[in-house]
Amino acid sequence: MSTSPYPPPMPPGLLGAADAYAPCLPLPLMPVRVTCGFPSPAEDFFGTQDLLDLNTRCVDNPVATFFVEADTGTSMIEFGIFPGDTLVVDRSKTPRHGDIAMVLWEGGFTVKQLRRVRGRFELHSGNPENAPIMVPEDVELDVWGVVTWSLRKQLRR
Repeated sequence: MSTSPYPPPMPPGLLGAADAYAPCLPLPLMPVRVTCGFPSPAEDFFGTQDLLDLNTRCVDNPVATFFVEADTGTSMIEFGIFPGDTLVVDRSKTPRHGDIAMVLWEGGFTVKQLRRVRGRFELHSGNPENAPIMVPEDVELDVWGVVTWSLRKQLRR
Protein backbone atom coordinates (compact mmCIF):
# COMPACT_ATOMS: atom_id res chain seq x y z
CA MET A 1 0.00 0.00 0.00
CA SER A 2 1.06 3.54 -0.65
CA THR A 3 2.11 5.78 2.25
CA SER A 4 1.04 9.03 0.55
CA PRO A 5 -0.67 11.59 2.85
CA TYR A 6 -3.20 12.27 0.07
CA PRO A 7 -6.29 10.15 -0.51
CA PRO A 8 -5.85 7.76 -3.44
CA PRO A 9 -7.26 8.96 -6.75
CA MET A 10 -10.44 7.42 -8.02
CA PRO A 11 -10.08 5.15 -11.05
CA PRO A 12 -11.25 6.67 -14.32
CA GLY A 13 -14.38 5.05 -15.61
CA LEU A 14 -15.38 3.96 -12.08
CA LEU A 15 -18.92 2.66 -12.29
CA GLY A 16 -19.29 2.12 -8.57
CA ALA A 17 -19.10 -0.43 -5.83
CA ALA A 18 -21.11 -3.62 -5.75
CA ASP A 19 -24.15 -3.43 -3.50
CA ALA A 20 -23.71 -5.57 -0.37
CA TYR A 21 -27.48 -5.95 -0.19
CA ALA A 22 -28.27 -6.27 -3.88
CA PRO A 23 -31.60 -7.95 -4.45
CA CYS A 24 -31.50 -11.34 -6.08
CA LEU A 25 -32.49 -11.29 -9.71
CA PRO A 26 -32.43 -14.90 -10.83
CA LEU A 27 -32.93 -15.24 -14.57
CA PRO A 28 -33.36 -18.41 -16.61
CA LEU A 29 -30.16 -20.32 -17.28
CA MET A 30 -30.21 -22.96 -19.96
CA PRO A 31 -29.08 -26.33 -18.58
CA VAL A 32 -26.82 -26.89 -21.60
CA ARG A 33 -23.85 -25.05 -23.03
CA VAL A 34 -24.66 -23.29 -26.27
CA THR A 35 -22.74 -24.21 -29.37
CA CYS A 36 -21.98 -21.79 -32.14
CA GLY A 37 -22.97 -24.39 -34.71
CA PHE A 38 -26.15 -26.47 -34.75
CA PRO A 39 -28.78 -26.06 -32.00
CA SER A 40 -29.14 -28.70 -29.31
CA PRO A 41 -32.45 -30.62 -29.05
CA ALA A 42 -32.20 -30.19 -25.24
CA GLU A 43 -32.80 -26.42 -25.50
CA ASP A 44 -36.55 -26.90 -25.00
CA PHE A 45 -36.14 -28.42 -21.53
CA PHE A 46 -35.86 -25.87 -18.71
CA GLY A 47 -36.10 -26.87 -15.09
CA THR A 48 -37.04 -24.77 -12.07
CA GLN A 49 -33.43 -25.05 -10.82
CA ASP A 50 -32.04 -23.53 -14.02
CA LEU A 51 -31.58 -19.97 -12.75
CA LEU A 52 -28.61 -17.63 -12.67
CA ASP A 53 -28.10 -14.49 -10.56
CA LEU A 54 -25.19 -12.39 -11.82
CA ASN A 55 -24.60 -11.04 -8.31
CA THR A 56 -23.85 -14.50 -6.98
CA ARG A 57 -21.96 -15.52 -10.12
CA CYS A 58 -19.70 -12.45 -10.48
CA VAL A 59 -19.35 -10.96 -6.98
CA ASP A 60 -17.69 -12.97 -4.20
CA ASN A 61 -17.26 -10.12 -1.72
CA PRO A 62 -19.68 -7.21 -2.34
CA VAL A 63 -18.06 -4.77 0.10
CA ALA A 64 -14.66 -5.21 -1.61
CA THR A 65 -15.88 -5.29 -5.22
CA PHE A 66 -16.30 -2.44 -7.66
CA PHE A 67 -16.94 -2.03 -11.36
CA VAL A 68 -14.80 -0.03 -13.78
CA GLU A 69 -15.00 0.50 -17.52
CA ALA A 70 -12.01 -0.37 -19.69
CA ASP A 71 -10.77 2.59 -21.70
CA THR A 72 -10.08 2.73 -25.42
CA GLY A 73 -6.66 1.06 -25.26
CA THR A 74 -6.29 -2.30 -26.96
CA SER A 75 -3.31 -3.78 -25.11
CA MET A 76 -5.43 -6.33 -23.23
CA ILE A 77 -7.48 -7.73 -26.13
CA GLU A 78 -5.43 -10.92 -26.21
CA PHE A 79 -6.50 -11.47 -22.59
CA GLY A 80 -10.16 -10.97 -23.54
CA ILE A 81 -10.52 -7.37 -22.31
CA PHE A 82 -11.80 -4.98 -24.97
CA PRO A 83 -12.39 -1.21 -24.95
CA GLY A 84 -15.64 -0.40 -23.16
CA ASP A 85 -15.85 -3.71 -21.28
CA THR A 86 -17.08 -3.55 -17.72
CA LEU A 87 -14.52 -5.07 -15.37
CA VAL A 88 -15.41 -6.60 -12.01
CA VAL A 89 -12.55 -5.87 -9.61
CA ASP A 90 -12.27 -7.53 -6.19
CA ARG A 91 -10.00 -5.77 -3.69
CA SER A 92 -10.16 -8.65 -1.21
CA LYS A 93 -8.38 -11.12 -3.49
CA THR A 94 -4.65 -11.62 -3.01
CA PRO A 95 -3.11 -11.18 -6.45
CA ARG A 96 -1.18 -14.17 -7.76
CA HIS A 97 1.20 -14.76 -10.63
CA GLY A 98 -0.83 -14.70 -13.84
CA ASP A 99 -3.83 -12.78 -12.47
CA ILE A 100 -5.15 -9.73 -14.28
CA ALA A 101 -4.83 -6.88 -11.79
CA MET A 102 -5.79 -3.23 -11.62
CA VAL A 103 -2.77 -1.29 -10.37
CA LEU A 104 -1.89 2.30 -9.65
CA TRP A 105 1.29 2.86 -11.64
CA GLU A 106 3.12 6.15 -12.16
CA GLY A 107 0.11 8.20 -11.08
CA GLY A 108 -2.49 6.42 -13.19
CA PHE A 109 -4.55 3.25 -13.19
CA THR A 110 -3.81 0.41 -15.53
CA VAL A 111 -4.96 -3.18 -15.95
CA LYS A 112 -2.24 -5.71 -16.71
CA GLN A 113 -1.36 -9.32 -16.11
CA LEU A 114 0.73 -9.57 -12.97
CA ARG A 115 3.76 -11.86 -13.14
CA ARG A 116 6.48 -12.55 -10.62
CA VAL A 117 9.76 -13.33 -12.36
CA ARG A 118 12.93 -13.99 -10.39
CA GLY A 119 11.54 -12.27 -7.31
CA ARG A 120 10.39 -9.16 -9.20
CA PHE A 121 6.97 -8.09 -10.38
CA GLU A 122 6.28 -7.51 -14.04
CA LEU A 123 3.16 -6.05 -15.63
CA HIS A 124 2.31 -7.63 -18.98
CA SER A 125 -0.11 -6.50 -21.63
CA GLY A 126 -1.78 -9.02 -23.88
CA ASN A 127 0.04 -7.59 -26.88
CA PRO A 128 3.50 -9.13 -27.38
CA GLU A 129 4.61 -5.93 -29.14
CA ASN A 130 4.32 -4.06 -25.82
CA ALA A 131 7.30 -4.67 -23.56
CA PRO A 132 6.50 -5.73 -20.00
CA ILE A 133 6.71 -3.07 -17.32
CA MET A 134 9.47 -4.14 -14.93
CA VAL A 135 8.69 -3.01 -11.40
CA PRO A 136 11.97 -2.01 -9.72
CA GLU A 137 12.82 -3.95 -6.57
CA ASP A 138 12.73 -0.80 -4.44
CA VAL A 139 9.26 0.25 -5.66
CA GLU A 140 6.16 -1.03 -3.91
CA LEU A 141 3.45 -1.98 -6.39
CA ASP A 142 0.03 -0.58 -5.45
CA VAL A 143 -2.44 -3.29 -6.52
CA TRP A 144 -6.01 -2.01 -6.28
CA GLY A 145 -7.63 -5.35 -6.95
CA VAL A 146 -7.87 -8.46 -9.06
CA VAL A 147 -10.06 -8.45 -12.15
CA THR A 148 -12.40 -11.41 -11.70
CA TRP A 149 -14.76 -10.87 -14.65
CA SER A 150 -15.09 -8.78 -17.77
CA LEU A 151 -18.50 -8.11 -19.26
CA ARG A 152 -18.93 -7.10 -22.90
CA LYS A 153 -21.96 -5.57 -24.52
CA GLN A 154 -22.84 -7.33 -27.78
CA LEU A 155 -25.93 -5.44 -28.97
CA ARG A 156 -25.06 -2.55 -31.30
CA ARG A 157 -21.63 -2.02 -29.82
